[in-house]
Amino acid sequence: MPQYRVVIGLETHIQLNTTTKLFCSCKNEYAPTNPNSNICEFCTGQPGALPLLNQAAVQKAIILGVALSSTIPEITRWDRKNYFYPDLPSGYQISQYDHPIVQGGSIDFYIENRENGSFELSSVQITRAHLESDAAKLIHAGGKTMVDFNRSGCPLIEIVSEPLIHSKEQAMAYVSEMQLLVRTLDISDADMEKGQMRFDCNISLQNEDEQAANTLPKYRSEIKNINSVRALGRAIEYEMMRQKELLDTGILPDQETRGWDDDKGISTSQRSKEDAMDYRYFPEPDILPLVITKADIKNLSAIPTLPSKRRQSYLDKGLSMQTANLFVERNEVGAIFDEAAAGKKVDTTKTIANIVSGQLLSQHEQHLEKPFGTLVKVSDIAALAELFEQDKINNKALTTALEQLIQNPDNTLEMILDRHSLLQVNDDTVLQAFVDAVISSNPEPVAEFRSGKEQVIGFLVGLCMKESRGKGNPQKFGELLRQTLS
Repeated sequence: MPQYRVVIGLETHIQLNTTTKLFCSCKNEYAPTNPNSNICEFCTGQPGALPLLNQAAVQKAIILGVALSSTIPEITRWDRKNYFYPDLPSGYQISQYDHPIVQGGSIDFYIENRENGSFELSSVQITRAHLESDAAKLIHAGGKTMVDFNRSGCPLIEIVSEPLIHSKEQAMAYVSEMQLLVRTLDISDADMEKGQMRFDCNISLQNEDEQAANTLPKYRSEIKNINSVRALGRAIEYEMMRQKELLDTGILPDQETRGWDDDKGISTSQRSKEDAMDYRYFPEPDILPLVITKADIKNLSAIPTLPSKRRQSYLDKGLSMQTANLFVERNEVGAIFDEAAAGKKVDTTKTIANIVSGQLLSQHEQHLEKPFGTLVKVSDIAALAELFEQDKINNKALTTALEQLIQNPDNTLEMILDRHSLLQVNDDTVLQAFVDAVISSNPEPVAEFRSGKEQVIGFLVGLCMKESRGKGNPQKFGELLRQTLS
């Protein structure tokens, strides 16, 4: 059987979080309570209404270009993309065709291998990103179709990737990193459930000859309006199977636009795939070309630390990829770690990471009414990590201390450690008394250990911890048990 390789190009549509729409002063708001409330003559396509460009949207597009290491041209212009849909009242969309505001660039990310837990560094090249106005929203109910123009004219930036993605895992990791990037840059909330970030996915399968020649297939299917990472993966998987079945029987798949039905897990044909000529692009006559100076770009280049750089800084500190991703994806969690770990030794830093990503995050799930950063003092987190590293408290005592600090915010850490006797006993003489008591009262597991059942030592250590009411050092208990029983 022929061996195919999937070729994927993604068009990612992101709604910018500007105050007003792209070409008018109407409020840019997702799903306002009342339909057709944020509208004017321009965004409802009234004859004679003229556009006025939103400066903030242009600035956010430039910021994205800086973050992607793209080229920002000196001159960018606007074009009319003509097509007649019921949710596009003017009969055309103001977009950008051959002079987009962002050209080239790339984004780095990691792909997780779920079979062995490893991570592979990957990168996707960006073809372009351009600004355009959104269409309205159709609502189908009771056998009727209604139009809500609140979304009409909202600012979108469309990011087009090169067709160099070769697996659903790579595609899913790419869009997840892009969501993280635009949120970090504060140019969009990128909430997929609200439609603020959605994808069009172009898919085709290379046969062996095309792979050898590094040429693209003679067709492609575009799956429209995918609105979640999971749905993207399912759509790619389905479309690969559908196209393979056709190619295996000698049928070249149609070049077409297909819709994704996530409930049924299938794509369905909508129309033949349009090419650029079908949209009859021509320069927008009502908006002058936009001149972008080097000074404009320089003024917008002071961007936050990018997710990829933050992730690498955590990896350089010896943290696991899972923990690094957590701190990057949940900024409020990563910020607490950053503050607590500042200036600390490597071992203490790892312990702080374990506390923040483990016990503290678990405690927050029981206290969701409190912001994560207010649960405990950062200085107390650092102090607990140092006590743990010095074998002065064990894991159970650490968890108890965190619980008490959250429940009693007016108490100091010293007060809680003293009141609940949480400091660990490390004195061999004191611990030996507990060990002797456990050995004398548990002859059966002692005999099992002496007969060669090494795993019994964990049970005996647990009994010692119970005998010491959790205050003993479990590692030392293990050492003393082995010494005594040998």
